[in-house]
Amino acid sequence: MPFLEQNDMRQVGREYARNLGTTPDEALRRVARDRLDHYDVFLSQTIRDAEIVLGVYAVLTGLRYAVFCDWVEAPSANREDVTPANAEFIRDTMRICDTLLFLDTAHADQSLWMSWELGWFDGAKGLVAVLPVLPDGTRYYRGREFLGLYPYVELTEDGRLKIMRPVVAGPNGIMIFEAPNSRPFDSWRKHPDDPLRPRTPGYSIRRF
Repeated sequence: MPFLEQNDMRQVGREYARNLGTTPDEALRRVARDRLDHYDVFLSQTIRDAEIVLGVYAVLTGLRYAVFCDWVEAPSANREDVTPANAEFIRDTMRICDTLLFLDTAHADQSLWMSWELGWFDGAKGLVAVLPVLPDGTRYYRGREFLGLYPYVELTEDGRLKIMRPVVAGPNGIMIFEAPNSRPFDSWRKHPDDPLRPRTPGYSIRRF
């Protein structure tokens, strides 16, 4: 399957929580560990998707990525309050992360934090990609609003992450298919000048 799917991620999250003898949202708080000096991935997400978030966290850490997920790394923080102190903590953490993956779900557009995190990371580092979790059997990712500026993540046949370039339309409406269209996630995140970095203004993005 090319995308992470909602039911699969919920099932992974439930099994992870079941092994801990608790619920998915509580499991996200209980697996906290000492803060690292560096993270491969900052996972931008909303606790409204606790089962999905836990499933995605399990998948990414299973691929041996160091992942910052605030419900795991900072379970005592009150993310319901948007305060300067909370924002400074998140900003300090993003500074020690290589990439940001924006977990796009049905609830993502309800999160004030996620939009702020994406904007800050894009301006500071640029290595931003969208990680969609879609209904089962979905063949294409249809981006929305500003998310269309960013490459997105699919899975390879062996379950690794790859970065996909969005299909774009030039000012005259002609579709532009550029090469390379995809790249292994590890190569993309380690090379800041990679051609699949987020696009500059001047093109509109269309998904099919």
